[in-house]
Amino acid sequence: MRRLRCDPSRWWAERAAVARAGRVVLLAAAAGLTTACAGGGLKVEPLPEPPSTVATTSTAVPPPDHSREALPSASGRTTTTAVVIGPGQANLQGTVIGPGGPVPGATVRVERFVGDTSVGTDVSSPDGAWTLPGVIGGNYRIRAWRAPDLAQLEPARLFLGARDSTPVELKVERFAGPYAAPTLIPDPPTIEQPVTLVAQVSSRSVDESGIVRAVPLPGVRVELSSGPAWLVRSANVTVTDGTGRARWDLLCRAPGTQPLSVVVDAGVTLPLTLAACVDAAPSADAPVGGPPTTGPVTTTRPRATPGA
Repeated sequence: MRRLRCDPSRWWAERAAVARAGRVVLLAAAAGLTTACAGGGLKVEPLPEPPSTVATTSTAVPPPDHSREALPSASGRTTTTAVVIGPGQANLQGTVIGPGGPVPGATVRVERFVGDTSVGTDVSSPDGAWTLPGVIGGNYRIRAWRAPDLAQLEPARLFLGARDSTPVELKVERFAGPYAAPTLIPDPPTIEQPVTLVAQVSSRSVDESGIVRAVPLPGVRVELSSGPAWLVRSANVTVTDGTGRARWDLLCRAPGTQPLSVVVDAGVTLPLTLAACVDAAPSADAPVGGPPTTGPVTTTRPRATPGA
């Protein structure tokens, strides 16, 4: 489609002539318009090309995909942060001591720590003595046990120098048979005030890892054995419940630590470790010092001796 531009005066003259002839046909008007603009009166300007509706294809090149390519190997040595205990130039040795002296057949666990990471090894003690040569210096934790009856609850801790040779004595305790763990309410007990004693009766043993295990003993006959400072206000002989607990109502009559024991099955006496009995706190209304005076205070002077 093209736009036509010509002389307006000549164009209107031609339009008038067509109207007088009665020809309003579009084709005749176009022909007359072409004749009127002949000889240079008509100037034709081309219109711009319409925009293309054909989708264009991108010529951008996608980046290469290296996800499946094998990385080349690099020379060098792989490092690790694993904690090791040896080889080194330091030595550890010592003795395992029990209630009756050196403990044959004990196991000693030696652990070396670096921060929160550790590595350990077990050493046997056939005759109570143990040794671990050729270790690295650093922070160590050491404990001993012998299943099923002896264990060390609090391990030994030490810092070992790079060339040290340090002896360590390890003390184990006996954890075998029945045991009574007491609880007092209130704690500590107050003299001449009611107190409740609850004893958890269990059977203890040491497992193969040196851990003390306690198994409750339900349905066991128990009774208290006490001195004159304790008054048992409930039945003295009772039976443990399903959790191995027994309960008594008591009264402490003297200050200080007073002995008290639990007798299990009329054969095993288990001493209890209890807090000392204390005096009742003084009342806020109680007077401080001696009795109050009720009258005027008088002072008597000794009579002077004549001639003195």
